[in-house]
Amino acid sequence: MGLSKQKRVKIFGVPIDLGSEPLGVEMGPEAIRHAGLHQALEYNNIEYLDYGNLEVDRENTHNGSVQQISALSEHLAELVCGAIQDGYIPMILGGDHSAAIGSIAGTSKTSERLGLLWLDCHPDANTPKTSPSGNIHGMTVAISLGYGYPQLVNCAKFKPKVLPQDICILGAKDIDKSEQDFIKAMGINMFTLFDIEKYGIVQVFDEAIKIISKHTDRIHVSFDVDVLDPVIAPGTGITSRGGLTYREISYLMEMLGRLDIVGALDIIEINPLLDFRNQTSELVVELALSVLGGCYGDYHRTYLSHNVPNHKIQSPGPPQ
Repeated sequence: MGLSKQKRVKIFGVPIDLGSEPLGVEMGPEAIRHAGLHQALEYNNIEYLDYGNLEVDRENTHNGSVQQISALSEHLAELVCGAIQDGYIPMILGGDHSAAIGSIAGTSKTSERLGLLWLDCHPDANTPKTSPSGNIHGMTVAISLGYGYPQLVNCAKFKPKVLPQDICILGAKDIDKSEQDFIKAMGINMFTLFDIEKYGIVQVFDEAIKIISKHTDRIHVSFDVDVLDPVIAPGTGITSRGGLTYREISYLMEMLGRLDIVGALDIIEINPLLDFRNQTSELVVELALSVLGGCYGDYHRTYLSHNVPNHKIQSPGPPQ
């Protein structure tokens, strides 16, 4: 399942905020770019193409239009599928977690059998019948399994995108009763923050990798920054006390890079309006590089620390 050592990345911004509260998550893709994503990739000699942002139709939106999200998901699935076929690792910058409906569909379409690592404080395993809020970004896992709105379930004209036994949810804490029931009934593996505290991140990660790689040929990692402790990642809309620490998430992403198994990566739910000095976006640039096997430390010390004044956000200049 290992990927080639020379990474090629294609970046897609998905500024979707349909049904999200508070506003600002649609600015996530630009905040990540502004934090120096391109320069960090260049510093590590990682070839990349940035497609830019997909167009999101926000007219006549009420709590996240199924039709709008369906059209966006179909487009993204096609782009992600094409990127993988061309030898790129798709990197999807959100936007809310409904963006993963299309990205998972595109990755799955190129796979015999897909493994999904879901890094999120929330399982996002509700359906239209069980969701307390009705927000589609809280249904993405269920949709990928084949449950929910038919227009979304059938994205890319097939279902399901992933099998329950090939999913691992890691870092969950805020779980609805209906989601607990769904996860148990489906036989989905989930490691909560309690499990991580009890067993440690090393044991939990090892078990998660066994689960998602046992029968699969491609791994999709969907990373919602609200899985992190808000002390290190305040720039997200739905924060919760606790969360993965810097050391835990750094270990996890570094190990993914060393194993060289990630075929696609979502980075979701950054809200720069709630951030402090763009620290959340800078952190996810570091973590994305870890997944790709790159080095962030020297880049951060050489460029960000010298080119970004402490009192304001500013993109680093090109390497000298």
